[in-house]
Amino acid sequence: MNALPGELKRKPDNNRPEVAYGLIQFAFTCSLCITGKPIMLNSLKLKNQLKGEVPMYRKQLIKLIIISLLCLILTAGCKSADTADDSSTASGVNEPAQTLETASNMDLRQLLAMDWNEMSEAERDKLKYLTGAMSSTDFYAKYQLTSETGAEFAAQSLLDDISDLIWGSWDKVDIPGAVCSNGSQYKIFVQKSTGFFNWLKGYTKNLVVYFEGGGACWDYPSCTRQTGIRGAANPNGIPDNHMSIGDYLDPNKEGGSVNAASTPLILRNHPTGDNVQTSNWNMVFIPYCTGDVHAGNKTVVYEDPTGVNPPITYHHKGAPNMEKVVDYLQDEFPGMKKLFVSGNSAGGAGSLVNYHFIRKALDPDKSYLLNDSGPVFDAPDSSYNHWPLQQQIKGSWNLDYILNKFSADMPAFDFTGNFGVLMEALADEWPNDILGITLFTRDANYSMYSYARFFDLDETIPEEKEQVLQLWREDVEAMMLKLDTIPNFSYFVPYFRKIIDSHCTTTVQFKGTEILDTGIDVGDYIEDMLDDGSVTSYHEPDNPSDADVTDFWMELVELLM
Repeated sequence: MNALPGELKRKPDNNRPEVAYGLIQFAFTCSLCITGKPIMLNSLKLKNQLKGEVPMYRKQLIKLIIISLLCLILTAGCKSADTADDSSTASGVNEPAQTLETASNMDLRQLLAMDWNEMSEAERDKLKYLTGAMSSTDFYAKYQLTSETGAEFAAQSLLDDISDLIWGSWDKVDIPGAVCSNGSQYKIFVQKSTGFFNWLKGYTKNLVVYFEGGGACWDYPSCTRQTGIRGAANPNGIPDNHMSIGDYLDPNKEGGSVNAASTPLILRNHPTGDNVQTSNWNMVFIPYCTGDVHAGNKTVVYEDPTGVNPPITYHHKGAPNMEKVVDYLQDEFPGMKKLFVSGNSAGGAGSLVNYHFIRKALDPDKSYLLNDSGPVFDAPDSSYNHWPLQQQIKGSWNLDYILNKFSADMPAFDFTGNFGVLMEALADEWPNDILGITLFTRDANYSMYSYARFFDLDETIPEEKEQVLQLWREDVEAMMLKLDTIPNFSYFVPYFRKIIDSHCTTTVQFKGTEILDTGIDVGDYIEDMLDDGSVTSYHEPDNPSDADVTDFWMELVELLM
């Protein structure tokens, strides 16, 4: 078989994977010593390349060799430090039993941030153990750990450390004056792009702003999450460890969430290889705790219609919160070259609603919007399916506040009677930006929020659930017809995926979003957007065979849910 242009032609070599992985391990270990940070590689994709399942290009192999050679030259200092350390240990007093007291509560990120010369022996050993430079046998023996206590120690560190290395590590930033629905402090999470190679490739001047999703609420039943009523996420506020997968899975800790692994768009190194260009950019995660798709500005006292329970005070403050977040972004990320704004579900709607203000404040060279499954459909009058919902939330959330801001900046469009006009308004205001929306034809989540209660349909009854999905389909098809007339606003609409009620195409992974048998998935669509070329819109016809698409990760998500 002929190789693709630029592809490395290979002869069968059973030793090639072992040799390459030896280089990788060497480069990883050296990078810890030289830079204090591990070299992050897409290990799954590289593994498939080594097996011949994915083409390996010359530049990839050359990059790996260059990294290894640089490490070979630069690790003399590390070698000397290790030698000196060993000699000092040999000549010093032989301590009977080492202790992990100073290192036991430190995770890998904290250890990597330390100066090697200032680390205790226990801290150095823990770092070696966690990176594979010290065997578990030697580590257990030195610190008198049994297999049981050693396993507990490893398990305690594993979730956080693997999370940091694969999914990245997030820093909490309190936003002064911003509040969640219960009045608690609002905060965002930031992960900056650092390192020489990221700087060299320009990633340190690119920014992802990602909005968390999680339903919505507009009355007492939904804002108190009564049984059988869909509501909004995080009614008790945002914990400081909101981006910690390890804490979420640890039964001994409160808080945490799976947000850090919720989408390949904000993962440093996705386990399935579903990385996109944004993996190395600066990242800002916008949590969701106001029940108003990041758009409201109203404090409401909701009364229990039955009179049984006490009233609740709910702060729908998504819009003023975002004003303060935008001020932070403007100060913290000046001179950005590329800006990518996205989110899923309520966060998708939030990305659409707030895109103009973020883009205007940061003024990047290139800017992109991807709304994942948070559409705002046309509804100029009561004959439109989305009209009842839009009228409800307009009053409950005081949407006139943000609509008036749109009108001031984009006066050619009338926002007061039809929220759906926002898509063409953004495309007109920013004609050189690349804008997109993605969702499933059979989305059985957002559609239920949009129509079920307003059309008195019970989603637990199959026939009535199908009526909801038909209303959704009608609005999706009308939206696509409109976007076909807008040059810089495209769409990606697959039919169905068996996880999360076919809701959100960019969550978990991209598998299951393929358009028929073309092999084109939402990841390809996103890469086309970020490559600044002509972006094709995709709409998959009805394809029941989508229900048969699955893999380990999809099965795991189904099990967890």
